[in-house]
Amino acid sequence: MTEAQGGGSTHIDVVCPFCGLGCDDVSLKIDGLAVEAGEGACGRAAALFRRSQASNPAPRVGGSDASLDEAIAAAADLLAGARAPFHAGLGTDVDGVRAVIKLAGKVGGGVDHYASAGLFRNLSTAQRKGWVATTLAEVRNRCDLLVVVGPDPSESFHRLYDRVTPAKGRFVEGVRRVVFLGGEPTAEAKTQLAGAKVETISVPEGGLVDCLSRLHALVAGTPAASGDPDIGPLATSLKAAKYGVLAWSAASLGSDGDLVVERAAAVVDALNVETRAACLPLAGRDNLIGANQTFLWNVGFPLRTAFSGGVASHDQTLNATEAALAEADVLVWTSSFRPELPPESDARLIAIAHPATKFEREPDVFIPVGQPGLDHAGLAFRTDTVVAIPLGKHRDSGLPSVADVLKRILEQHR
Repeated sequence: MTEAQGGGSTHIDVVCPFCGLGCDDVSLKIDGLAVEAGEGACGRAAALFRRSQASNPAPRVGGSDASLDEAIAAAADLLAGARAPFHAGLGTDVDGVRAVIKLAGKVGGGVDHYASAGLFRNLSTAQRKGWVATTLAEVRNRCDLLVVVGPDPSESFHRLYDRVTPAKGRFVEGVRRVVFLGGEPTAEAKTQLAGAKVETISVPEGGLVDCLSRLHALVAGTPAASGDPDIGPLATSLKAAKYGVLAWSAASLGSDGDLVVERAAAVVDALNVETRAACLPLAGRDNLIGANQTFLWNVGFPLRTAFSGGVASHDQTLNATEAALAEADVLVWTSSFRPELPPESDARLIAIAHPATKFEREPDVFIPVGQPGLDHAGLAFRTDTVVAIPLGKHRDSGLPSVADVLKRILEQHR
Protein backbone atom coordinates (compact mmCIF):
# COMPACT_ATOMS: atom_id res chain seq x y z
CA MET A 1 0.00 0.00 0.00
CA THR A 2 1.28 3.47 -0.89
CA GLU A 3 0.43 6.79 0.74
CA ALA A 4 1.40 9.91 -1.23
CA GLN A 5 3.11 12.66 0.76
CA GLY A 6 4.72 15.96 -0.02
CA GLY A 7 8.25 15.30 -1.23
CA GLY A 8 7.76 11.58 -1.64
CA SER A 9 5.58 8.63 -0.71
CA THR A 10 5.30 6.15 2.12
CA HIS A 11 4.88 2.47 1.34
CA ILE A 12 3.42 0.36 4.14
CA ASP A 13 3.15 -3.41 4.66
CA VAL A 14 6.29 -3.90 2.58
CA VAL A 15 7.77 -7.42 2.63
CA CYS A 16 11.38 -7.62 3.80
CA PRO A 17 13.38 -10.14 1.73
CA PHE A 18 16.72 -10.30 3.52
CA CYS A 19 16.85 -12.93 6.29
CA GLY A 20 14.09 -15.42 5.44
CA LEU A 21 11.57 -14.47 8.13
CA GLY A 22 9.52 -12.64 5.52
CA CYS A 23 8.36 -9.84 7.82
CA ASP A 24 5.57 -8.05 5.94
CA ASP A 25 4.94 -4.98 8.08
CA VAL A 26 7.84 -2.75 7.04
CA SER A 27 7.30 0.85 5.99
CA LEU A 28 9.46 2.63 3.42
CA LYS A 29 9.69 6.33 2.68
CA ILE A 30 10.59 6.89 -0.98
CA ASP A 31 11.70 10.30 -2.30
CA GLY A 32 13.08 10.00 -5.82
CA LEU A 33 15.93 7.51 -5.55
CA ALA A 34 16.24 7.99 -1.77
CA VAL A 35 14.84 5.27 0.50
CA GLU A 36 14.51 5.14 4.28
CA ALA A 37 12.94 2.24 6.18
CA GLY A 38 10.72 3.00 9.13
CA GLU A 39 8.45 0.91 11.32
CA GLY A 40 8.82 -2.86 11.15
CA ALA A 41 12.41 -2.82 9.92
CA CYS A 42 15.14 -4.27 12.10
CA GLY A 43 18.49 -2.49 12.05
CA ARG A 44 19.93 -4.72 9.35
CA ALA A 45 16.89 -4.36 7.08
CA ALA A 46 16.94 -0.58 7.53
CA ALA A 47 20.57 -0.48 6.41
CA LEU A 48 19.94 -2.73 3.40
CA PHE A 49 16.88 -0.80 2.24
CA ARG A 50 18.55 2.61 2.66
CA ARG A 51 19.42 4.53 -0.52
CA SER A 52 20.58 8.09 -1.20
CA GLN A 53 19.73 10.36 -4.11
CA ALA A 54 23.05 9.49 -5.76
CA SER A 55 22.85 8.12 -9.28
CA ASN A 56 23.46 4.42 -9.82
CA PRO A 57 26.87 3.40 -11.17
CA ALA A 58 27.22 2.56 -14.84
CA PRO A 59 28.11 -0.96 -15.98
CA ARG A 60 31.85 -1.48 -16.37
CA VAL A 61 33.98 -3.61 -18.67
CA GLY A 62 37.62 -3.96 -17.68
CA GLY A 63 37.20 -1.16 -15.14
CA SER A 64 35.86 1.38 -17.65
CA ASP A 65 32.27 2.61 -17.85
CA ALA A 66 30.24 0.94 -20.56
CA SER A 67 26.67 0.76 -21.78
CA LEU A 68 24.45 -2.09 -20.63
CA ASP A 69 24.54 -3.54 -24.15
CA GLU A 70 28.37 -3.47 -24.17
CA ALA A 71 28.58 -5.12 -20.74
CA ILE A 72 26.14 -7.87 -21.72
CA ALA A 73 28.08 -8.53 -24.93
CA ALA A 74 31.36 -8.69 -22.99
CA ALA A 75 29.86 -11.16 -20.48
CA ALA A 76 28.55 -13.34 -23.31
CA ASP A 77 32.01 -13.31 -24.96
CA LEU A 78 33.69 -14.37 -21.70
CA LEU A 79 31.29 -17.25 -21.26
CA ALA A 80 31.68 -18.31 -24.89
CA GLY A 81 35.38 -18.93 -24.24
CA ALA A 82 34.98 -20.43 -20.76
CA ARG A 83 36.30 -23.93 -20.14
CA ALA A 84 34.90 -24.29 -16.60
CA PRO A 85 32.42 -21.57 -15.61
CA PHE A 86 30.88 -21.48 -12.15
CA HIS A 87 27.72 -19.67 -11.06
CA ALA A 88 27.80 -18.45 -7.46
CA GLY A 89 26.19 -15.96 -5.12
CA LEU A 90 22.59 -16.56 -6.25
CA GLY A 91 21.31 -13.70 -4.10
CA THR A 92 18.28 -13.12 -6.28
CA ASP A 93 14.56 -13.81 -6.52
CA VAL A 94 12.94 -16.93 -7.98
CA ASP A 95 12.96 -15.59 -11.54
CA GLY A 96 16.64 -14.74 -11.17
CA VAL A 97 17.41 -18.29 -10.05
CA ARG A 98 15.45 -19.68 -13.00
CA ALA A 99 17.59 -17.52 -15.28
CA VAL A 100 20.80 -18.81 -13.65
CA ILE A 101 19.62 -22.39 -14.25
CA LYS A 102 18.92 -21.67 -17.91
CA LEU A 103 22.29 -20.00 -18.40
CA ALA A 104 24.18 -22.77 -16.60
CA GLY A 105 22.31 -25.39 -18.60
CA LYS A 106 23.54 -23.71 -21.79
CA VAL A 107 27.14 -22.73 -20.93
CA GLY A 108 27.81 -25.44 -18.33
CA GLY A 109 29.21 -25.19 -14.82
CA GLY A 110 28.15 -25.71 -11.25
CA VAL A 111 25.72 -23.55 -9.27
CA ASP A 112 25.77 -22.74 -5.55
CA HIS A 113 24.28 -20.12 -3.21
CA TYR A 114 26.82 -18.26 -1.12
CA ALA A 115 24.94 -19.04 2.14
CA SER A 116 24.26 -22.73 1.47
CA ALA A 117 26.57 -24.24 4.11
CA GLY A 118 23.87 -24.20 6.80
CA LEU A 119 21.25 -25.48 4.37
CA PHE A 120 23.28 -28.57 3.60
CA ARG A 121 23.85 -29.26 7.29
CA ASN A 122 20.08 -29.42 7.59
CA LEU A 123 19.59 -31.38 4.38
CA SER A 124 22.12 -34.01 5.38
CA THR A 125 19.93 -34.98 8.34
CA ALA A 126 16.67 -34.66 6.40
CA GLN A 127 18.06 -36.91 3.66
CA ARG A 128 19.50 -39.58 5.98
CA LYS A 129 17.02 -39.66 8.82
CA GLY A 130 14.04 -37.48 7.99
CA TRP A 131 12.53 -35.13 10.56
CA VAL A 132 9.34 -33.51 11.79
CA ALA A 133 9.56 -29.82 10.94
CA THR A 134 7.18 -26.97 11.68
CA THR A 135 6.38 -23.47 10.45
CA LEU A 136 6.66 -20.00 11.97
CA ALA A 137 2.88 -19.81 12.36
CA GLU A 138 2.67 -23.18 14.13
CA VAL A 139 5.35 -22.12 16.60
CA ARG A 140 3.58 -18.82 17.19
CA ASN A 141 0.18 -20.43 17.75
CA ARG A 142 1.02 -23.69 19.54
CA CYS A 143 4.54 -23.86 21.00
CA ASP A 144 4.59 -23.77 24.80
CA LEU A 145 8.27 -24.77 25.14
CA LEU A 146 10.86 -23.51 22.68
CA VAL A 147 14.40 -24.85 22.99
CA VAL A 148 16.96 -22.77 21.13
CA VAL A 149 19.91 -25.02 20.27
CA GLY A 150 23.33 -23.41 20.00
CA PRO A 151 24.00 -19.70 19.35
CA ASP A 152 20.97 -17.43 19.39
CA PRO A 153 19.54 -17.40 15.83
CA SER A 154 18.30 -13.84 16.29
CA GLU A 155 21.86 -12.71 15.53
CA SER A 156 20.85 -13.37 11.90
CA PHE A 157 17.04 -13.44 12.19
CA HIS A 158 16.61 -10.22 14.11
CA ARG A 159 12.85 -10.28 14.66
CA LEU A 160 12.61 -14.03 15.26
CA TYR A 161 11.00 -13.90 18.71
CA ASP A 162 8.59 -11.15 17.68
CA ARG A 163 7.41 -13.55 15.00
CA VAL A 164 7.21 -16.82 16.95
CA THR A 165 6.83 -16.00 20.66
CA PRO A 166 4.29 -13.20 21.15
CA ALA A 167 2.77 -12.92 24.60
CA LYS A 168 -0.36 -14.77 23.49
CA GLY A 169 -0.36 -17.87 21.31
CA ARG A 170 -3.68 -18.99 19.89
CA PHE A 171 -3.47 -22.42 21.52
CA VAL A 172 -0.91 -21.70 24.24
CA GLU A 173 -2.11 -21.70 27.84
CA GLY A 174 -0.13 -19.74 30.37
CA VAL A 175 3.37 -18.35 29.92
CA ARG A 176 5.65 -19.70 27.19
CA ARG A 177 9.01 -21.11 28.17
CA VAL A 178 12.08 -20.44 26.06
CA VAL A 179 15.25 -22.37 26.94
CA PHE A 180 18.59 -21.43 25.41
CA LEU A 181 20.67 -24.59 25.26
CA GLY A 182 24.33 -23.82 24.69
CA GLY A 183 23.86 -20.16 23.84
CA GLU A 184 22.91 -16.82 25.35
CA PRO A 185 20.01 -14.63 24.22
CA THR A 186 21.04 -11.31 22.74
CA ALA A 187 19.88 -8.06 24.34
CA GLU A 188 17.46 -7.66 21.42
CA ALA A 189 16.13 -11.18 22.03
CA LYS A 190 15.56 -10.47 25.74
CA THR A 191 13.46 -7.44 24.82
CA GLN A 192 11.36 -9.47 22.39
CA LEU A 193 10.94 -12.24 24.96
CA ALA A 194 9.74 -9.93 27.73
CA GLY A 195 6.49 -11.86 28.15
CA ALA A 196 8.07 -15.33 28.24
CA LYS A 197 9.87 -17.34 30.91
CA VAL A 198 13.47 -17.43 29.66
CA GLU A 199 16.11 -19.87 30.90
CA THR A 200 19.70 -20.51 29.86
CA ILE A 201 21.51 -23.85 30.10
CA SER A 202 25.26 -23.46 29.66
CA VAL A 203 27.03 -26.20 27.73
CA PRO A 204 30.82 -26.70 27.78
CA GLU A 205 32.57 -25.73 24.57
CA GLY A 206 32.27 -28.56 22.06
CA GLY A 207 29.77 -30.36 24.29
CA LEU A 208 26.53 -29.69 22.45
CA VAL A 209 26.49 -33.02 20.57
CA ASP A 210 26.99 -34.96 23.81
CA CYS A 211 24.35 -32.87 25.57
CA LEU A 212 21.76 -33.55 22.86
CA SER A 213 22.66 -37.25 22.83
CA ARG A 214 21.94 -37.46 26.54
CA LEU A 215 18.73 -35.46 26.08
CA HIS A 216 17.65 -37.91 23.36
CA ALA A 217 18.24 -40.87 25.62
CA LEU A 218 16.25 -39.34 28.46
CA VAL A 219 13.20 -38.38 26.36
CA ALA A 220 13.31 -41.84 24.73
CA GLY A 221 13.26 -43.48 28.16
CA THR A 222 16.65 -45.17 27.88
CA PRO A 223 19.58 -44.91 30.30
CA ALA A 224 21.76 -41.84 29.81
CA ALA A 225 25.24 -41.20 31.10
CA SER A 226 25.64 -38.34 33.53
CA GLY A 227 27.33 -35.22 32.32
CA ASP A 228 27.55 -31.46 32.43
CA PRO A 229 25.03 -29.88 32.28
CA ASP A 230 22.31 -31.85 34.05
CA ILE A 231 19.80 -32.20 31.23
CA GLY A 232 17.21 -34.19 33.20
CA PRO A 233 14.87 -31.27 34.05
CA LEU A 234 14.76 -30.18 30.40
CA ALA A 235 13.92 -33.72 29.29
CA THR A 236 11.08 -33.84 31.82
CA SER A 237 9.76 -30.48 30.62
CA LEU A 238 9.86 -31.52 26.96
CA LYS A 239 7.94 -34.71 27.70
CA ALA A 240 5.32 -32.70 29.58
CA ALA A 241 4.99 -29.95 26.95
CA LYS A 242 1.97 -29.87 24.68
CA TYR A 243 4.05 -28.71 21.72
CA GLY A 244 7.80 -28.54 22.18
CA VAL A 245 9.98 -27.09 19.44
CA LEU A 246 13.76 -27.30 18.96
CA ALA A 247 15.06 -24.40 16.86
CA TRP A 248 18.53 -23.71 15.49
CA SER A 249 20.42 -21.82 12.83
CA ALA A 250 22.68 -24.42 11.22
CA ALA A 251 25.00 -21.78 9.76
CA SER A 252 26.14 -20.83 13.28
CA LEU A 253 26.68 -24.32 14.71
CA GLY A 254 30.38 -24.73 13.91
CA SER A 255 32.34 -27.69 12.63
CA ASP A 256 30.15 -30.32 14.31
CA GLY A 257 26.95 -28.69 13.05
CA ASP A 258 25.87 -31.77 11.08
CA LEU A 259 25.88 -33.87 14.26
CA VAL A 260 24.14 -31.17 16.30
CA VAL A 261 21.30 -31.06 13.76
CA GLU A 262 21.07 -34.86 13.65
CA ARG A 263 20.87 -35.16 17.44
CA ALA A 264 18.30 -32.36 17.75
CA ALA A 265 16.10 -34.02 15.12
CA ALA A 266 16.45 -37.32 17.00
CA VAL A 267 15.18 -35.66 20.20
CA VAL A 268 12.09 -34.49 18.32
CA ASP A 269 11.53 -37.95 16.83
CA ALA A 270 11.64 -39.53 20.27
CA LEU A 271 9.25 -36.98 21.74
CA ASN A 272 6.66 -37.64 19.04
CA VAL A 273 6.16 -41.20 20.26
CA GLU A 274 4.08 -39.91 23.19
CA THR A 275 3.61 -36.18 22.72
CA ARG A 276 3.91 -33.53 20.01
CA ALA A 277 7.15 -31.82 19.04
CA ALA A 278 8.86 -30.39 15.97
CA CYS A 279 12.05 -28.90 14.55
CA LEU A 280 12.41 -25.30 13.39
CA PRO A 281 15.58 -25.30 11.23
CA LEU A 282 16.34 -21.69 10.38
CA ALA A 283 18.03 -20.71 7.12
CA GLY A 284 17.16 -18.55 4.18
CA ARG A 285 19.35 -15.47 3.86
CA ASP A 286 18.89 -13.72 0.50
CA ASN A 287 16.32 -16.24 -0.78
CA LEU A 288 18.51 -19.28 -0.11
CA ILE A 289 15.40 -21.39 0.45
CA GLY A 290 13.80 -20.07 -2.74
CA ALA A 291 16.94 -20.85 -4.72
CA ASN A 292 16.93 -24.42 -3.46
CA GLN A 293 13.19 -24.84 -4.07
CA THR A 294 13.58 -23.50 -7.60
CA PHE A 295 16.32 -26.04 -8.30
CA LEU A 296 14.14 -28.86 -7.02
CA TRP A 297 11.21 -27.85 -9.27
CA ASN A 298 13.27 -27.22 -12.38
CA VAL A 299 16.13 -29.71 -12.16
CA GLY A 300 15.13 -32.36 -9.63
CA PHE A 301 18.30 -31.77 -7.59
CA PRO A 302 19.05 -29.23 -4.86
CA LEU A 303 21.72 -26.54 -5.09
CA ARG A 304 25.34 -27.53 -5.69
CA THR A 305 24.36 -29.05 -9.00
CA ALA A 306 26.56 -28.84 -12.12
CA PHE A 307 25.59 -28.89 -15.78
CA SER A 308 27.58 -30.40 -18.63
CA GLY A 309 26.27 -31.08 -22.11
CA GLY A 310 22.75 -30.29 -20.91
CA VAL A 311 22.94 -32.98 -18.18
CA ALA A 312 22.68 -32.09 -14.47
CA SER A 313 24.64 -33.85 -11.73
CA HIS A 314 24.49 -33.12 -8.00
CA ASP A 315 27.45 -33.36 -5.63
CA GLN A 316 27.24 -31.21 -2.51
CA THR A 317 31.00 -31.43 -1.94
CA LEU A 318 32.48 -31.03 -5.42
CA ASN A 319 29.98 -28.34 -6.42
CA ALA A 320 30.33 -26.26 -3.27
CA THR A 321 31.64 -22.81 -4.13
CA GLU A 322 35.05 -23.11 -2.47
CA ALA A 323 35.83 -26.47 -4.05
CA ALA A 324 34.48 -25.59 -7.51
CA LEU A 325 36.41 -22.32 -7.73
CA ALA A 326 39.69 -24.25 -7.57
CA GLU A 327 38.95 -25.35 -11.17
CA ALA A 328 36.79 -22.51 -12.49
CA ASP A 329 38.08 -20.10 -15.13
CA VAL A 330 35.00 -17.81 -15.18
CA LEU A 331 32.93 -16.93 -12.13
CA VAL A 332 29.43 -15.54 -12.66
CA TRP A 333 28.52 -13.81 -9.40
CA THR A 334 24.92 -12.74 -8.72
CA SER A 335 24.04 -10.77 -5.58
CA SER A 336 21.12 -8.35 -5.77
CA PHE A 337 19.85 -8.19 -2.17
CA ARG A 338 23.00 -6.77 -0.64
CA PRO A 339 26.57 -5.76 -1.65
CA GLU A 340 27.97 -9.21 -0.82
CA LEU A 341 31.53 -9.66 -2.08
CA PRO A 342 32.41 -12.56 -4.37
CA PRO A 343 34.90 -15.10 -2.97
CA GLU A 344 38.58 -14.80 -3.77
CA SER A 345 39.41 -16.58 -6.99
CA ASP A 346 41.75 -16.50 -9.96
CA ALA A 347 38.76 -16.92 -12.29
CA ARG A 348 37.63 -14.13 -14.60
CA LEU A 349 34.75 -12.37 -12.86
CA ILE A 350 31.34 -11.41 -14.22
CA ALA A 351 29.54 -9.58 -11.39
CA ILE A 352 25.80 -9.05 -11.73
CA ALA A 353 25.50 -7.32 -8.43
CA HIS A 354 24.12 -4.73 -6.04
CA PRO A 355 25.10 -1.23 -7.18
CA ALA A 356 26.82 -0.45 -3.84
CA THR A 357 29.23 -3.39 -4.06
CA LYS A 358 32.86 -2.35 -3.39
CA PHE A 359 34.94 -5.06 -5.00
CA GLU A 360 38.34 -6.09 -3.70
CA ARG A 361 39.37 -6.68 -7.30
CA GLU A 362 37.75 -5.07 -10.31
CA PRO A 363 35.43 -7.47 -12.17
CA ASP A 364 36.06 -8.14 -15.83
CA VAL A 365 32.40 -7.22 -16.27
CA PHE A 366 30.22 -5.45 -13.69
CA ILE A 367 26.49 -4.98 -14.26
CA PRO A 368 24.61 -3.25 -11.42
CA VAL A 369 21.13 -4.64 -10.88
CA GLY A 370 18.02 -3.75 -8.93
CA GLN A 371 17.03 -5.22 -5.59
CA PRO A 372 14.01 -7.55 -5.53
CA GLY A 373 11.36 -6.07 -3.29
CA LEU A 374 12.49 -2.52 -3.94
CA ASP A 375 13.39 -1.94 -7.59
CA HIS A 376 11.30 -4.71 -9.10
CA ALA A 377 8.71 -7.29 -8.12
CA GLY A 378 9.50 -10.94 -7.54
CA LEU A 379 9.11 -13.96 -5.29
CA ALA A 380 11.24 -15.23 -2.44
CA PHE A 381 10.76 -18.06 0.06
CA ARG A 382 10.45 -17.92 3.81
CA THR A 383 12.84 -19.90 6.01
CA ASP A 384 10.20 -22.56 6.80
CA THR A 385 9.89 -23.36 3.04
CA VAL A 386 6.08 -23.30 2.98
CA VAL A 387 5.38 -19.71 2.00
CA ALA A 388 6.42 -17.88 -1.17
CA ILE A 389 6.49 -14.21 -0.24
CA PRO A 390 5.56 -11.66 -2.92
CA LEU A 391 8.08 -8.84 -3.24
CA GLY A 392 6.78 -5.56 -4.63
CA LYS A 393 8.29 -2.77 -6.70
CA HIS A 394 8.45 0.46 -4.69
CA ARG A 395 10.57 2.82 -6.79
CA ASP A 396 11.83 3.22 -10.34
CA SER A 397 15.62 3.11 -10.20
CA GLY A 398 16.21 2.26 -13.85
CA LEU A 399 18.21 -0.81 -12.86
CA PRO A 400 17.49 -4.14 -14.58
CA SER A 401 16.76 -7.34 -12.68
CA VAL A 402 19.14 -10.30 -12.51
CA ALA A 403 16.66 -12.28 -14.63
CA ASP A 404 16.61 -9.59 -17.32
CA VAL A 405 20.41 -9.41 -17.51
CA LEU A 406 20.95 -13.17 -17.61
CA LYS A 407 18.25 -13.61 -20.24
CA ARG A 408 20.03 -11.12 -22.49
CA ILE A 409 23.44 -12.77 -21.90
CA LEU A 410 21.93 -16.13 -22.80
CA GLU A 411 20.41 -14.70 -25.98
CA GLN A 412 23.85 -13.47 -27.08
CA HIS A 413 25.73 -16.63 -26.13
CA ARG A 414 27.18 -18.41 -29.14
